[in-house]
Amino acid sequence: MANRLLKKVAIITGATSGIGAATARLFLDEGALVVLADLNETKDARLRDALVQRRDQAEFVRTDVLDESAVSAAVARAVAKWGRLDVAVACAGILGQGSDVDLTQAAWDRIMAVNARGAFFLTKHAVPEMVKGKGGSIVNISSTYGIVGVPGFAAYCASKGAVRMLTKSTAIEHAAQGVRANSIHPGAIDTPMLQDVINTSEDPEATRTWLSGQQPTGRLGQPEDIAWGCVYLASDEARFVNGAELVIDAGFVAR
Repeated sequence: MANRLLKKVAIITGATSGIGAATARLFLDEGALVVLADLNETKDARLRDALVQRRDQAEFVRTDVLDESAVSAAVARAVAKWGRLDVAVACAGILGQGSDVDLTQAAWDRIMAVNARGAFFLTKHAVPEMVKGKGGSIVNISSTYGIVGVPGFAAYCASKGAVRMLTKSTAIEHAAQGVRANSIHPGAIDTPMLQDVINTSEDPEATRTWLSGQQPTGRLGQPEDIAWGCVYLASDEARFVNGAELVIDAGFVAR
């Protein structure tokens, strides 16, 4: 099917890299009008090409998800430009390693702030605009680590678990107003963020092999694998899907 998101107005945080960039590209391909909210302009060549080809469909808004006023302004820009807001995708996030006894308070606070508070700010400012338009779809990118516990990722697991439960609360709170909220839980995805973890490890090749081996298919996922889930949850095909956890992980949590 083409044009699954035709004329739907969307905002995507973390939109210029990794999963966010893939989601932005697919949204544009499917006919959406998109505000790309991120701190940095994109280095993704395919997204740059898409923005050139579809410049009337997209606008970049420099956004720090830790700054509530910046998130509010990005949402307001989408509404000012296209008249409403139909979809909000919270892709902005950071990885962070450290056990519950090793993490500093500063590291804990930053991971929780970017991953959980950033999703909260987007929900807080997107939902009222969706209610005005009599409906919309919130899509929050959580993680398989928001469902299962793993050693060495205390704050990351906690932050992604918070995103998971924020999503469910939003789903129940606003169902009668036509606003759906669902979370996506990726497995290990080959993004620039994961590449940084691999490249800065003591043995990058061994780290990549270990990460790939954690997936039942023996390979890392691609950003598009998650982006297609975002397309589905944003589309009218998912009109009866609310408060769900879409796990896209090649079977990692099924073990």
